Amino acid sequence: MLFGPAGIPIASNGGTLEGVRTVAELGLGAMEVEFVHGVHMGAAQASAIGAEAKRLHISLSCHAPYWINCCALEKTKLVRSVRNLVDTAKAAHLLGARIIVFHPGFYMGRPSAVCKVLVRETMSKALEQMHALGINDVILGMELMGKGSQFGSLEEIIELGAELPQTAPVVDFAHCHARGNGVIKGEADYAMIFNKLEAASGSKFLRSFHSHFSEIEYTDKGERRHLELGTTNEPPLQPLLKLCAEQGYDGTIICETPLLEQDAMKMQRLYLSLKK
Repeated sequence: MLFGPAGIPIASNGGTLEGVRTVAELGLGAMEVEFVHGVHMGAAQASAIGAEAKRLHISLSCHAPYWINCCALEKTKLVRSVRNLVDTAKAAHLLGARIIVFHPGFYMGRPSAVCKVLVRETMSKALEQMHALGINDVILGMELMGKGSQFGSLEEIIELGAELPQTAPVVDFAHCHARGNGVIKGEADYAMIFNKLEAASGSKFLRSFHSHFSEIEYTDKGERRHLELGTTNEPPLQPLLKLCAEQGYDGTIICETPLLEQDAMKMQRLYLSLKK
């Protein structure tokens, strides 16, 4: 299991390159490069960061821009979504990142089935362009979304991940909890999630899954804001790590709490204590 922050560690004094070095110094194994406000990284910079991450054995992933909407009503927004996915994939390829995480979109009053077709088409177009550029080593990771107004339930991302090659579901456990109005209570609830992932994607997936974790504040409409560990214990962390340790799951958990690397280290310490 690898743990790391969503973005440059708070303790880092520089940009992404220094962030990777800080992650290594802290003894963590992963970092998500945040392109949430656009992909602003040159090819030379991305290659240098990727080489350093490889040297330090840090597993990188990327988060695509927030304004992607794969089921937008306007054609121009769909075209822009494809461009943002491909731009992120280009950077990820140079960084040596295995997966890019993105928000699939919004229902906007339409049925899930209608949105699913649009999301699939948009992702397929992005994959076509990626393949034309020789980018065959970067996975499009659909994030489980935290509000009922957003396309991206557990079932939706699992179904699409099983249907489209070079794609995968990315479970944000806090979003899952908030979307289900506090649905995750303990180990059995986490086991149900992993069982659904295994049924659709095979046991191999559970040895390389990518996920997000934080505690979360939510309303009946879903997520409100991410919280640091120890604030509400919602969702509970220990049952998740206990299940991973007991079942021998191997994946990456990216910490999205406000404390980033501090809470990522807490997660890692707890996991290692449970692994003994």
